[in-house]
Amino acid sequence: MAKASPTVTGTGADVHPEAPVCVLTKVGEASLKGRNRRHFLEVLRRNLKAALAGVDARVQSGGSVLVIPVNDELAADEVASRIERVFGFATASVCLRCERDSERIADVAMLAFARRRPESFAVRVRRRDKTFPLTSQDLEREIGAAIQRRTALPVDLSTPALQLRVELDVGYAYVHVREIPGAGGLPVGTSGKAVSLLSGGIDSPVASLLAMKRGLEVDYLHFSGEPYLDPTATTKAQAQAKVLNGFQAARPAAMWVVPFGNQQRMLSAVSHESHRIVLYRRQMARVGCALARRLGASALVTGDSLGQVSSQTLPNMTSVDDASELPMLRPLLTWDKREVMAKAASLGILSLSELPADDACPLFAGAKQRTAVPRGDLLEAEAQLDLDELAETGADSARRVEPGVFLGRLERESRAG
Repeated sequence: MAKASPTVTGTGADVHPEAPVCVLTKVGEASLKGRNRRHFLEVLRRNLKAALAGVDARVQSGGSVLVIPVNDELAADEVASRIERVFGFATASVCLRCERDSERIADVAMLAFARRRPESFAVRVRRRDKTFPLTSQDLEREIGAAIQRRTALPVDLSTPALQLRVELDVGYAYVHVREIPGAGGLPVGTSGKAVSLLSGGIDSPVASLLAMKRGLEVDYLHFSGEPYLDPTATTKAQAQAKVLNGFQAARPAAMWVVPFGNQQRMLSAVSHESHRIVLYRRQMARVGCALARRLGASALVTGDSLGQVSSQTLPNMTSVDDASELPMLRPLLTWDKREVMAKAASLGILSLSELPADDACPLFAGAKQRTAVPRGDLLEAEAQLDLDELAETGADSARRVEPGVFLGRLERESRAG
């Protein structure tokens, strides 16, 4: 018997005007949070609504699966691109909604067959409404038979060329047209608040993103080399913060800019040049803690990667930790530069991050820095200055910058992994 190819063409809105387009989003680990589950889901729903600002879409249903009806597949694509920036979702799917009938489901499924033109298929049904009289297996057989009558294609349960997914909910069936990976993680705002040290380079924005992925709201702290350096690095950091705020659109953060050049000059006057970057970073931690107290934050986030540069060796990171009253979180600790660059490229900010700019850290520091600055040398140098007072002065001098929120499509750069 010759195989018949599906003859349906066009978009979902053209072919099945009676089968509305929806985006189904499935909650990830937040749905496993026991007594805190309701809070996590409320925060996730709030974050989703903020991410969909300006899009003609409304969030329906509750629990661990949210349904977002849209006008057409073009709108579904826009919704899907926004969902990719909402931490807490495991998957998202563009679906067509129809009656809970095998023949109707098979009719609607023809869109996927027309696009893919597979050599074989399998049907996978998830029956969330357990009161429905047929089992998932019974439905799979019925829908599969109905599709075979339309296409004459063979069923292959092991390695199908097309795996048609159908979800049976109360009232409707949802036929998956396209699957989209979710952002994963926990909803931003469920793990507290942190201050991220955003330099304008490649590492710190990726570290900020990973902190958000574990549910932290992130404010940004940028140390400027003012008055000795131009503001190029600050401009870069502000642009990065705007992209990052798209991942916490419900509560977009400000960026706090601390003019740090004069404190670096003072530290350089009392220290050996090979010790200075560690001394700077210890003082940045103190300023960060002073600002965090004002903002109600409970941790600092940095883009450190173990062994990447001399200041990020284990002895020197320990010395920086000793100067901080708050936990120093390092999401990139085990990442290599290639991994960090690929992630930055996936956000569309790698080229921005690589633009030349004078970073504050090397200011007044010698070319060669020690990989293990003796603790006694650090304390001897610091004893000549009132660094706690300088930290408070630094936090007082921080100027607030509003980066805004970028919710447009992220343009993946060619080096994205």
